[in-house]
This record gives sequence, C-alpha cells and structure tokens, in this order.
Amino acid sequence: MSELSVLKLNEYKHSKGLSNRKIAELTGISQVSVDNIFSGKNKNPTVNSLLKLARIFDCAMDDLIDYDKNSPLAGYYEAKTANELAAEIYNNSDLNILMTECKKLSSSDIKLLTIVAERLNLKSGKSINLTANQ
Repeated sequence: MSELSVLKLNEYKHSKGLSNRKIAELTGISQVSVDNIFSGKNKNPTVNSLLKLARIFDCAMDDLIDYDKNSPLAGYYEAKTANELAAEIYNNSDLNILMTECKKLSSSDIKLLTIVAERLNLKSGKSINLTANQ
C-alpha cells in the first residue's frame, strides 16, 4: 500500500526553510492539521491538502507519497515524477491515445487489459505480475 511520506514532507519543509505555522498560513490548512500531517499522525490528508502542500513545495503530489515496494511498477514510478510521466504520455502520441481511451474503460475492461499486458511481459522475458495487487 502506498502512503504519505513524512520523511519527504519534512525534507521539503526544511529545504524551503518553513515552519508548520508558516505552512498553515500559506496553505490555509489549520495548524493542528499541519502538525498532524508532518508528525505522521494523519497518514491520509485530503487531496486538497496534498495539492496545497505540493504547490508550496513546488512539486507534484506524487512526490509526497512513498509507493508500495511490492508493486510491480514501484521502481518505474519512483524513478519518475508524475510530471515526467505526464510529459512522456503527452509527447508520445500512441501513449496519449492509449491513456485517453483507457480512461473511458470499465473496471472489468481494465482488468482484461492488465492480463494482456502481463502476457506481453511474459513473452518478452519479463516476469512481473501486474494482477498481483488486484
């Protein structure tokens, strides 16, 4: 399971020279909530709170998350930020079409595509199981 990284949050906070109080002022998030997020007491802040934090740290929300090391794609996503992945999809017309069309699919169709992708990986000699976490 992926979770908010208190370590990454605090690294960003210190690199910007900010206190929890200043972060609360800049984001409009209550001081108590900021304290709870940065201490790890709140492991699931709202997307709105994450977006506000990412804005003041000048990073993507994904940069504040530790992804599950057991996920078959963890290494790929750790090596790239959300912005880099988005740029890769945007700049590759085939990926762009694929992602646009995939957003329209039902969950059962997505599972079917996952099985196909797994089979393609097996044929290419890779041994990842894309359906393991579903």
